[in-house]
Amino acid sequence: MKNNYVKKVCICAMMAALFVPLEMLAANFGKIAFLDNYQIPISCFPLIIASVMFGVSWGGATALVAAFVSQLAMGYGINWSTVIWMIPTVVYALTVALLHKVFGKKESFPLFALELFISAVVLSTLNIGASYLSNYITGGKAVANLIAIFASLKLMGGIAFAVIFAVITPPIIKRIQKTVKL
Repeated sequence: MKNNYVKKVCICAMMAALFVPLEMLAANFGKIAFLDNYQIPISCFPLIIASVMFGVSWGGATALVAAFVSQLAMGYGINWSTVIWMIPTVVYALTVALLHKVFGKKESFPLFALELFISAVVLSTLNIGASYLSNYITGGKAVANLIAIFASLKLMGGIAFAVIFAVITPPIIKRIQKTVKL
């Protein structure tokens, strides 16, 4: 029993640690592709693994640690916006875990893709809200057209990656479970 707990802690710590460089890569992709505010959600992959393998509490804890460390590593520090930008990540991991539990922990492609699609919509919506709120608090003028373009890009990216993650996640989880013997 204690051995299983240690394995879970180690895997979740690795997933949180993997989140940080993927988040940095994703944040810089938009600048490379001349889409300044666009971010490919590749950093969500470790959160999906932790949430699907271990459930709501482990997935949420992994996302909380990952989002906090990511905010610090990216140089944002600890201020009012730290919490605003952590919320979407944590809620995303919780949504993935809850939907996976509600859908009966089945990893069939259509159900898993639907879980990840719904979670991607939640993440995109919360990120758009965080962007708007952050802009509003700092006194910036949020332009409706820019937010609409940003929203459509976030949703398209979320849908595309939901399908990709639905294909690659189940075999990776099976491999981890087989290797670690959970």
